[in-house]
Amino acid sequence: MNPVIEKQALIKKLAEPFPKEFKIVVMPHFCVDNFVHCNQSYNSFVSTLNDIASQGGGNIALKQNLHVGGKAANCASALSSLDLYTYLIARTSELGYKLLEYFYNGKKVDLSHVSKRGELAFTTALELKGVNIMLSYPGSLSQFGPEYITKEDEKLIKNADLVCISDWGMNDKGTELAEHVFGIAKKGNAITFFDPGDPSPKGKREKDETEKVKALLEEHLVDMLSVNEDEINRYGGISFLRKFTRVELHTEQYVKSYYEHKETEKIPTFNVEPIRLTGAGDAWNSGNILGELLRLPDAQRLMLANAVAAYYIADISGRHATRTELQAFLKKVQLRNL
Repeated sequence: MNPVIEKQALIKKLAEPFPKEFKIVVMPHFCVDNFVHCNQSYNSFVSTLNDIASQGGGNIALKQNLHVGGKAANCASALSSLDLYTYLIARTSELGYKLLEYFYNGKKVDLSHVSKRGELAFTTALELKGVNIMLSYPGSLSQFGPEYITKEDEKLIKNADLVCISDWGMNDKGTELAEHVFGIAKKGNAITFFDPGDPSPKGKREKDETEKVKALLEEHLVDMLSVNEDEINRYGGISFLRKFTRVELHTEQYVKSYYEHKETEKIPTFNVEPIRLTGAGDAWNSGNILGELLRLPDAQRLMLANAVAAYYIADISGRHATRTELQAFLKKVQLRNL
């Protein structure tokens, strides 16, 4: 791969009109993210907490701000910024719905499939130097099963170009939801994209639940599986996974796609100074989804995913890139040396 040539080709492709109006469906998680910006290392922050606790309590003044959160909602935001019309299927409260309307003001995200009869999910993300710690309450996500998929949802899913399910790890009915929804998608022509996330929230049930994911994959219901290195191992290993799906591996240094009988070379990430880490994987997924829908060559598709993620983690306001902004970003940013 010649990185310069691939970057130039990608920039040119981003300037072209899309061949059609793609219909993308993402689900099932929306939450409110409260980012707590701590310009400290983990050990330094813990030391500060100990000092405050030892004096009987007190206040730590830290910059905080609210963002749209949840893997599905984050991905929808990033896709919309890239000029893709996206449908969000989720459950939240009346307040949550009002916040969604605020967060998505001016964005091309359809909220007509979001139920207001659920419970608001909330995450506080402690953004420390080099690590983020998330304190999460899943709200309605924890019990989002097939019973919440309406007839209107089914029609939308069947006619979609791509259907993405994420946050399986925090959903007690995640496997049942994925099997049901991807089964509907396969009756149409939709590409199925699965980002299960960290299985740790399953606790003592993790082993049994990951076996269910393996069974789901063996049904060939998942076209693209988005995972990091740890998740690859916990979901069965690369030799197992690539038999049934295309594995989309993303790491801090590089990314790679594994097909059943071939694999790409390592595509380096971009050399930026991260301001945040929470939501980077969702931004990466959106770029990968766009690249897949445009049928870009693997190197350009993965480079696009890396660029969308790099722009987001380095942007001071935590914005997702527009196509125009991404073109300018690609012209000036450098790839890491592997």
